[in-house]
Amino acid sequence: MADQIDVRQMNMIATGMSKQPGKRALVLMGAGASIEFGAPSTADLTVTVGNRVLANDSLVRNGSAGAWSKIGDTLTLYYQGGEDAVNFEHIFHCAHELLFTFEPLPVDEYRPVLVPFIDRRLDLTRDSLRELVISMPQFIFGELSEASERPATSLDPLTAFIDRLRLEYVTRIYTTNYDDFTLQAVPDLYVGFKRDQTCRAESFNRGAFWQALDRDSVFHLHGSVHLAFGLPQPPDLWSLSWYNDRVEALRNISSTGSNKDRMDGSGTVRTTVVTGLDKLWPLQQQPFSHFYASMAHDAMTADVIFVIGCGLSDLHLNTWLGEARRLDPKPPLIFVDRWRDGFLRYARYTRDRKFREMVHTLLMPMLDDGCDQYGTGWNLDKKRTYAVWEKGFLAFLEAPKELQHVLEELT
Repeated sequence: MADQIDVRQMNMIATGMSKQPGKRALVLMGAGASIEFGAPSTADLTVTVGNRVLANDSLVRNGSAGAWSKIGDTLTLYYQGGEDAVNFEHIFHCAHELLFTFEPLPVDEYRPVLVPFIDRRLDLTRDSLRELVISMPQFIFGELSEASERPATSLDPLTAFIDRLRLEYVTRIYTTNYDDFTLQAVPDLYVGFKRDQTCRAESFNRGAFWQALDRDSVFHLHGSVHLAFGLPQPPDLWSLSWYNDRVEALRNISSTGSNKDRMDGSGTVRTTVVTGLDKLWPLQQQPFSHFYASMAHDAMTADVIFVIGCGLSDLHLNTWLGEARRLDPKPPLIFVDRWRDGFLRYARYTRDRKFREMVHTLLMPMLDDGCDQYGTGWNLDKKRTYAVWEKGFLAFLEAPKELQHVLEELT
């Protein structure tokens, strides 16, 4: 690892290139940035987690497996898209929120405000739902830990992409993925923790984190195969720690601690994963709250923004991308994704949530002036405020000269 880091640093010196003062790049990575390296898709992960829940004797006995099935079946009937419209985030969210429909504690401060207005129709127990919520992260991270162990393809193109960015920009990478492919590709990136090579849990150092705003970094906004519960010691009971060893992290992934209070009288079950359909509440625990605040800072100070493989369904992240794009002048945006029939056809005929977020939040006026096509997969806004790559992340990584031309066009 050390040799790799030294070689990269020596290459930067040998080429005579260095970062321009103050230049910063924000990179936001979603599921599409990991699938080609071997991470399961949301649909595949849903099937795997479901199979593990249904095959677990303990979860069958306590009713959690039944809760998974009942929630999934109910949502399948509810959504027009049927079974294909339901994934593990929907089930996790419903299981978590249904916990607050049971008889509340006899203290007003801890009585969820919506309880008297809700009629729970499913015959489920509080314990079965809670155990389902606690168990799902173990299965999710178990699957992603296995995927991280054996990348499906070489990470060298990812290494080269990040190294090129680092030559010119302070590079701040944020990922909603749980795998560690980015860290494997560039091992010297700062992750918000001191990284010890032993199995020992490393606690989060707030002061050090906020002194590192100019370090090239990768932060896991919604959890990581390296994040798990450490030894509960005051003042950070049930806080998350970094384990360099994924296996050791998996052993410490479950918590039996009390809920984290929400303002409506309910409480968030403490887990190592930020998932479901309302991620702002679990983001309040550390280190996620610091990562999220840091992303806001990096969005508002970015000289260029990359959005890679994101479905734009995380509205809390879109908020800060949108705020950055409303600056004058707005930072150029490079959007990397895959459209089977091409980006322009998508822009012309599709009006899904992703399209609306691109147009109205990220300020990508696709239909106003059209786009100029370039190279093997680029579409450039005529006003040169954004560019879209349409052929997937791996193909993007394999066309670095085209990216350099696009950056010159935009910046």
